[in-house]
Amino acid sequence: MSQIPEVSLGFLSFFLNFFWEVIQTSFYTMKEWAFPAMLYGWIHCTAGDVMISLGSFWIVSLVHRSRHWLLRLNRWNSMAFVIMGVFYTIVSERVNVKVFKSWGYDERMPMVPWIEVGVVPILQWVVVPSVVIMLTRHYLLLQCAK
Repeated sequence: MSQIPEVSLGFLSFFLNFFWEVIQTSFYTMKEWAFPAMLYGWIHCTAGDVMISLGSFWIVSLVHRSRHWLLRLNRWNSMAFVIMGVFYTIVSERVNVKVFKSWGYDERMPMVPWIEVGVVPILQWVVVPSVVIMLTRHYLLLQCAK
């Protein structure tokens, strides 16, 4: 990895989000797709997840006027990073499930009734980015100590 925050963040975001995309497959109708189509879906969605993570990172960086805000991590920039991903996910899930019908939920998907979005993708954007920023911060701190 690198001392450039975006490289570490993107790398960790890709692998953790890919893992999440694979394990959440049973909550979507894509579980019935042929493996090549599922693989394409996992990679496509993971690439989007990385772009959301980087976009959220850059917005927080603009507010803090530093791309190294992870080294001075606090509850507010952590929450801002996560909330941006959650907000984007809610909009994206609604548009892709209801309007474009790019994917669908399996009947086992727990739903947030008032927004009609699955719980699993929202949890993804609470859990994965929180782990990504902690691991990226840890890595960057280790690099600074060298």
